[in-house]
Amino acid sequence: MAFCPALAVIVLVGIGLHSIRAAEDQASLIRAVVEHDLTIAMRLSAGATKLETLNSALYRLTTLQAARATDLNVSNRIGSLVGDASSLADDLEAEARDISSAVDRADVLQVASEVRVYRDAIDVFGSMLEIDFASAVEFFRPFDANAKRVLDRINTVSGRVIADASSRAARSTHLAERIRLALAAAFAAGCLLLFGTAGLLTRATVKSVQRIAAATEKVAQGGLEVDVDALARGDELGIIVRSLAVFQANVSEIAFLGHHDALTRLPNRVLFNDRIEQALAQLDRGKSFAVFCLDLDRFKLVNDTLGHPVGDTLLRHVGTRLQACVREGDTVARLGGDEFAMIVRDLGEPLEVDGLATRIIRVIEANYEIDGHLVNIGTSIGIALAPTDGASPHELLKKADTALYGAKSAGRGTFCFYENAMNAALQARRDTEVGLRHALARDEFRLYYQPLVDARSRHASGFEALIRWQHPQRGMVAPDEFIPVAESSGLIGAIGRWVLHQACMDASTWPDEVKIAINLSPSQFRDKNLVSSVQAALTASGLAAQRLELEITESVLLADSNAVLAILSEIKALGVQIAMDDFGTGYSSLSYLRSFPFDKVKIDRSFVKDLPHDTNALAIVRAIVGLSQTFGMTVTAEGVETDEQAVQLTSEQCQQLQGYLFSRAIPATGVPALIDWLAKAPNDLTPV
Repeated sequence: MAFCPALAVIVLVGIGLHSIRAAEDQASLIRAVVEHDLTIAMRLSAGATKLETLNSALYRLTTLQAARATDLNVSNRIGSLVGDASSLADDLEAEARDISSAVDRADVLQVASEVRVYRDAIDVFGSMLEIDFASAVEFFRPFDANAKRVLDRINTVSGRVIADASSRAARSTHLAERIRLALAAAFAAGCLLLFGTAGLLTRATVKSVQRIAAATEKVAQGGLEVDVDALARGDELGIIVRSLAVFQANVSEIAFLGHHDALTRLPNRVLFNDRIEQALAQLDRGKSFAVFCLDLDRFKLVNDTLGHPVGDTLLRHVGTRLQACVREGDTVARLGGDEFAMIVRDLGEPLEVDGLATRIIRVIEANYEIDGHLVNIGTSIGIALAPTDGASPHELLKKADTALYGAKSAGRGTFCFYENAMNAALQARRDTEVGLRHALARDEFRLYYQPLVDARSRHASGFEALIRWQHPQRGMVAPDEFIPVAESSGLIGAIGRWVLHQACMDASTWPDEVKIAINLSPSQFRDKNLVSSVQAALTASGLAAQRLELEITESVLLADSNAVLAILSEIKALGVQIAMDDFGTGYSSLSYLRSFPFDKVKIDRSFVKDLPHDTNALAIVRAIVGLSQTFGMTVTAEGVETDEQAVQLTSEQCQQLQGYLFSRAIPATGVPALIDWLAKAPNDLTPV
């Protein structure tokens, strides 16, 4: 009758193995869902990090606004914070829509829509700041509440997705328990076996169960490392073990993202600050370390023209190149956007830092080949030294960022050490920016006009509009002192629209044959409403389009020549004339003459000042005039200060002259009298 117990044992073992297979099938299904949800959770976690940065910017913005009543200087950061907020909102909306399309979750799609509404609101807020500060304040209050609502929404959705993943993980744990029970049943059946082979099988099974149980408990208690290879087998037990390994890897990834950038895998701001704290704590007497702040030049152009996927790949390549530039023990981090930072430890001579900064600039400037595109960018670097420049992460980063501003002001593509004098220069710039934000509302801008005279008759054929700032404390401020600040702070758009409107209004009162010339900044071509602003100025003033000339320099075309040329074509279609200013000073002026039908070129004053005695300058003037005649363009010579220069330029077929020989720039009230005087004055003028 020994056959009956053996048969019972076989049946029990079969039932146990069947239970294991069924449980393993269910585990595979749950594992796939868990991996899926955890992936979503990690992506939303990265998005939440972006939103946290955004909310921080909004909090600072609120603080600045609240303090404005007592300290005007705190308002100087508002414009840049608005730009940061808008950019971060764009990134978060794109991330949310990407997740929604991948997983078909309506709650995530709703988040994307709310972020889009928020982004539109911050853009409106930024525009209102340029025009009416008081109205912007009233607009900000409900806007701030809306921002908090969006933050709550994204946190709720993130929590819901993570909760779903946790629920699946709990089911996996329950399944593991079922597997353990099934194996225990198989073990009990094995104990009934009456022959030696069954005994050996039983002992092997017991050991496997014990190892899996120990590993499961370790993960449940927060352990992130399990020796999977030691547990793995080729049967059902091996499959179960590998399922445990996948779950373990996902838990490890979530922990990793808490201190690292999801895109580049580099340390994030939290970990970077911690590394600075460690470096300060370990700093030996007489030793030093450097904190680098790096900002990529022309990165926005890559994103705008080639798309965010290429931009993301570029950021990963930059991170790899930066890591190759430093030693083991140094730290490379991505702080956000196109901003990177580095800790360079155990410094020797200051020249060591110079050499490293120079090498980094050269390495980053080397071409990148991405998806068939040849990409070229640069970098600017600000450097602070510890402990000389600071004894805390906040202070060192702040001073490295100040030095970075100095590097950008020096022309980009260079590096700059922090100096105490930078604080004074930065404060002066901030004061200028604060003043500019109120200048339009307080009617502090003035337009002055310098005549463009016909070379033969010496009569006024037009005037160039030149802006001045009547500052309440500093007096009359020249444009080269405040225009760069207006461009970098985003205020140039509102100022440019005012110049267009006011200059056209003034010119509408002049004789019909007298034109008005207005300079356009490169930054104004980023305004999608530039063409409509020109049209609005003409309509409001009643000025004929052919009496308006818009002057641009080669730098306008360098950023994105195709887009700029398209805008210029739209403006020219209105009947407005387009002039190339400062011709001959750039590298590509000739090629632009071929690609766009300019109406006029203006010979830069650097070629005029040494006439008529400098034969080289005279040869250049002749070449420009001959080329312009070939293309059917009018030629204006700038910087004419002597009658000898005027006579020489006239004989070389220049049609228009401009300079102090005829008049300095004057207020609008003096234009009618100057027109009359030039019409009656003799040809041999005395400079006025």
